[in-house]
Amino acid sequence: MESVASLPRTKIVRHELFLILLLASIQFTNIMDFMIMFPLQDYFLKQFQIDTAMFSLVLSSYSFAAAIAALIGANFIDRFNRKSAAIFLYVGFLVGTALCAVANTYSFLLFARIIAGIFGGMVSGVILSIIGDVFPIEKRGKAMGGVMGAFSAASVLGVPSGIRIAMSSGWNYTFAFIVLLGLPILVLAILYLPSLPSKMEKQKVADFSQLINVLSKRDHLVALAFFMSVILGGFTVVTSIAVFMERNMGFSKTQVSHIYEIGGICTFVSSWIVGFMSDKFGKHKVFLILVLLALLPILAITHLPKDLPVYMALGVTTVFMVLVSGRVIPSMAMLTSAIRPEVRGSFMSVNSSLQSVATGIGALLAGAILVQLPNGTFERFDVVGYFAVGFNLLALYLSRKVKIVS
Repeated sequence: MESVASLPRTKIVRHELFLILLLASIQFTNIMDFMIMFPLQDYFLKQFQIDTAMFSLVLSSYSFAAAIAALIGANFIDRFNRKSAAIFLYVGFLVGTALCAVANTYSFLLFARIIAGIFGGMVSGVILSIIGDVFPIEKRGKAMGGVMGAFSAASVLGVPSGIRIAMSSGWNYTFAFIVLLGLPILVLAILYLPSLPSKMEKQKVADFSQLINVLSKRDHLVALAFFMSVILGGFTVVTSIAVFMERNMGFSKTQVSHIYEIGGICTFVSSWIVGFMSDKFGKHKVFLILVLLALLPILAITHLPKDLPVYMALGVTTVFMVLVSGRVIPSMAMLTSAIRPEVRGSFMSVNSSLQSVATGIGALLAGAILVQLPNGTFERFDVVGYFAVGFNLLALYLSRKVKIVS
């Protein structure tokens, strides 16, 4: 297969599209593994007899494990071929997901999520680095939009399928399903991912110079803080939507799956549109518009009245998913363009680490704010929404300080 890196740069061509789809497939299983935890929350609360705070610990354990691994990996990741790193990390992720499939106690599930987080968090950073290395800035928004479409595909196909498997066979089988999906993707990655050798000079002794190099520059710190704010602006709300809809709005588990199906279909389409618009009109401008628009469904979804018809509630969740996920596309394109190629892998590993920290903080924050009443419903979801709005406004402010260098 012809090297993707050598192809013409005027438009997205067939070989580049294949690479986008392959990277998106890796992300699909990775995102599905993370997202499926949200709608399965009710199963875990009942089977393990835990509260929302303990469930938040399971969510955040994945995130914080990913954060620590990515932070350590930032010192070494640019010294390896991108393809080799991606394959190694994806294998580790599949092993961690397989452990989730056989978990039968709360403590074992916690352990399994840590293993999945260690590898799953790092593989995302490598995938984004591959996009930054292969695609020039004028096409990076489209490429990022395509890979971000994995979120939509996971919502449309992955999460609803996982919910139905859990309903018919048990939640353990949902994780086994993810592993079965991942195995042929792993084979394709081995065969077709482009070889992207390290651009660093050979070093015999590993040290923390790369991490220091990334964290010592003010522009890097601003970019990292910016993306953490973007993630917190969504995940403080996302982590509790499914259980809130079940307990407070009276949604059935089938109706919860509709949230991901309908929202995912719309997001799949909008991801490509947002990527195109980002390249055409500028990343900063599109991000500004999407953030301001996203504030409305964030406030709406955290203030839903109990007597709201199901179709109207689904409309709110769909707009929420489209706009909140849409913000990530121009912000990630800005992020990958703010770093020089020779340190992009290390920077993206640090970013993956802090992104995981942000998702963990978001889960813990939501778990700490929400209060479960004796009848099983939750209150103070509106407070969670106010925090999300604050994080989005902070991201908006920081976005003006992110400088594009490549």
